[in-house]
Amino acid sequence: MFPLSAQQQIIWLQQQLNPDNRAYHATAVIDLHGKVNSAVLRQCVTDAVGRHDAMRLRICDGDSAIACQEVAEHVDVDIPEHDLRSAEDLEERRLDLLHRTVHSEFDLSTPPLVRWMLVRLTDSHWQLFMIEHHLVHDGRSTVEFLTDVFEQYAADVTGGHFVADPAPTYQDYVAYTGSVEYRARVAADVEWWRDRLAGAEFCIDFPELGSPRADLFDYRGAQHRQILAADLVDMVRTASQTSGNTVFTSLLAVYAELCRRHSGQNDLVFGVPLANRPAAFERTVGMMVNVVPLRLSVDAGSPGSEVALDAMAAIVDAIDHESAPVQDIVKALKRSGKGLDNPLYNVMFGMHDGPCPTSGIPDLSIDMQLALSAESTKFDLSVVVMPEEARHGDGGEHGYELVWEYSTQLFGPQDVERLASEFELLLRAYAVDPFEPIGTLAPAAVTPLTGADRAEREDLPAVDEAEPADVTRSASAGGPVGSSDSLWLQAFRDILERDDIDDNTDFFNAGGYSLLVPTLLSHYESLSGWRPPTSLVFEFPSPLELEGASAARRESASGIQG
Repeated sequence: MFPLSAQQQIIWLQQQLNPDNRAYHATAVIDLHGKVNSAVLRQCVTDAVGRHDAMRLRICDGDSAIACQEVAEHVDVDIPEHDLRSAEDLEERRLDLLHRTVHSEFDLSTPPLVRWMLVRLTDSHWQLFMIEHHLVHDGRSTVEFLTDVFEQYAADVTGGHFVADPAPTYQDYVAYTGSVEYRARVAADVEWWRDRLAGAEFCIDFPELGSPRADLFDYRGAQHRQILAADLVDMVRTASQTSGNTVFTSLLAVYAELCRRHSGQNDLVFGVPLANRPAAFERTVGMMVNVVPLRLSVDAGSPGSEVALDAMAAIVDAIDHESAPVQDIVKALKRSGKGLDNPLYNVMFGMHDGPCPTSGIPDLSIDMQLALSAESTKFDLSVVVMPEEARHGDGGEHGYELVWEYSTQLFGPQDVERLASEFELLLRAYAVDPFEPIGTLAPAAVTPLTGADRAEREDLPAVDEAEPADVTRSASAGGPVGSSDSLWLQAFRDILERDDIDDNTDFFNAGGYSLLVPTLLSHYESLSGWRPPTSLVFEFPSPLELEGASAARRESASGIQG
């Protein structure tokens, strides 16, 4: 057995807190146009699972508070096949199969933490569903795995000889990230991020859109998919080249301006996914991606091209310091929140730029649909850019697809459709003149929200974040309220290593953070003989509240058993 990577630890904890959410089920649908030998394709998937250890991982309970993992030598790969050519309502049947495949729960102790299904739609059109748990997956890994599968498939159906490209294992990667050399780099990167994010405003709010923020994030989500036409993408590409930018940084600059106008904030922090792959692990399959907190200041009077250049500089700096795990940055900044949301960013912007695999066979073409909705989300608002080369293997011009994933706690479909429409208007104006002040682009598209507007709409008293107030919930949580010598108080003091903690101290305001919660629970179990559910500390973060809630839970459990 070996430990979870830093990226896996976050996913594992979120799965413990909310086991019914499907936010970490990553879905790809691979369209195959042409002649397909389904038996050979299924065997190629099975063989690829045998070559990549991440596809054979199981999550295990170890001696520590956080789970560990091991690689199974052999796993049974089941790839059901459905022929829908004679279905009365083909699309309804296809969507039903996809929905059930996406929403079925993974047993984390039983590999593979991936499932596949082959569906035949017509004589010459097949789809391969691939649903991966994020514990074993990132976007680059999906491309690497499928490339491996189709390279073997091309060799097998044409009578060629296939030799897989060698790559280090995921277990090798986890061992490398635990090395003295790598940990020293992580420590230096964490310090850089702490300086970079000092004084930042970590939440982007849209006060005139959607609903007020809830205390606990519930992962319910939906999607809006937007196509940027090839001619618009060509205009953006030309404008980017003219101003010394990339298409991605131009898109990010326009997205930042959209957020500035709706939030009234000039200082913005976005989550931006970075590959986080050391050079030796470029071909390794497994969870490595790191979503970093990219800070960007947007001055309405600056030319759009300069905002894009600032975004490029911020991304280059972030790549140079991409090894810092989010939980380490959170701890360094003392930004721990007691909700289930991310305390560094609630809005994400990224690009999936891994190329769609090609078949290597003249009469077979491959297209991919990525990031399909699991009706869940990890952020308030997330936009993923899909270039044509990520979705189509034919090299044609198909435009870009933007996947707007959003929390249905906060936004309705009309809110996100409005944001997408405004984004496209701003982007077209930027493409026409990237040197125009970004705050004057498409003035009718979005009326900027000023700081005064924001304060008036929020209608909330100012809070000094440097000295957060303790939060004590009512005793209606149930049960006795405990005393100053409570076991929870002792556990808090032992784990946080502070003697000044009292019954009303909020665990998270006192220096606790999400990945310390399992350690707190294990220590409380050693003191009391009972292990509470992980979510209890997030719902009731002080010793006083936890005494009452624990008593109520144990009493309820005893009543059920009786």
